[in-house]
Amino acid sequence: MKIAIDMQTTLGQKSGFGFYVDNLVKNIKKIDQSNQYVLIKPGTNKDLSTPKRIIWDQFGFPLQANLKRVDIIHQPCFSAPIFSFAKKVVTIHDLISMNFPENIPRFSRMFYSQWMPFTYRFADHYIAISKHTKKDILRLLKLDPSKITVIYEAADESYMPLTKKADLEKVAKVREKYKLPEKYILHIGTLEPRKNLIFLVKVFAEAIKDKKIPHSLAIAGKKGWYYEELFKLVDDLGLADRVIFTGYIDDEDKSYLYNGSSLFAFPSVYEGFGLPPLEAMSCGVPVMTSSTSSLPEVVDKAGVLLPPNNKNLWVRNMKRVLKSSKVQKEMSEASLIQAAKFSWQKTAEQTLEVYNKLTAK
Repeated sequence: MKIAIDMQTTLGQKSGFGFYVDNLVKNIKKIDQSNQYVLIKPGTNKDLSTPKRIIWDQFGFPLQANLKRVDIIHQPCFSAPIFSFAKKVVTIHDLISMNFPENIPRFSRMFYSQWMPFTYRFADHYIAISKHTKKDILRLLKLDPSKITVIYEAADESYMPLTKKADLEKVAKVREKYKLPEKYILHIGTLEPRKNLIFLVKVFAEAIKDKKIPHSLAIAGKKGWYYEELFKLVDDLGLADRVIFTGYIDDEDKSYLYNGSSLFAFPSVYEGFGLPPLEAMSCGVPVMTSSTSSLPEVVDKAGVLLPPNNKNLWVRNMKRVLKSSKVQKEMSEASLIQAAKFSWQKTAEQTLEVYNKLTAK
């Protein structure tokens, strides 16, 4: 069996999509030597604009796959190829664009909230990365539930607690690289409204009024859209010296950044899965996140789950965690237990089952 997988998202500055594809391919090739995997990339490392994305999804990727005479095409991130001789599998990460269209620029909104859902109808099977995403698919798209399989993501094996002297020295070097102090709260994710970063900054501003909290807030990630108000808020609150925007984080630095943090704060309004909280838990970091969408599936009772609009509750819990080494230790231990429930090997095995079922029909 020949299986074509679109690798475009693994190029350039990877986001969650790219990490998903990278880890899926790496692990599925470990467990499956009987099938042939055709990994297809465009001729550029740059992020694709929306028009170029449509051309790649519908013509570039499927044309190369058809020329290779593959049995299955797997589009792991974006729109399903309409024209293809092969069976089509699509991974649906979320339906953010349909739930929060106002948070996306107009042309991109048309692609994500109208075109992509339309193309899903041409797929033979769907992988949803959480139970919550499956619920959204059934509610908003009315797709056949028998064609939807829930397969969780996982954290890369590089995310782990670092205790050796050499590793701790590297943590300090990475911290210096991004101009971070010894004590900091961390957030990782693309800068966009859905991540609720204006809310996080307001919570942080309130929490550090307590002089027993010397921490800074590190917001790591590339710019998405509508982030100007966030930067203005930081200036208006006089927090430019306490809120640090690191920009995009190199892959090899992320584990060290997690390990150096005192708390991972992730008040996202909506996530299809929520990989950063899982990566943080894999490093044994206490996690505070939202009690909405898929995040309770990922974090469960290991972290602090709170409504993403209750500032007083967030401030109270942030102070409680940061001021107690006992609470941090308990949360760290719970994080490691919860994170161990997810693995890319499981993701790969379950994805291979989907491929096998399709070709058996």
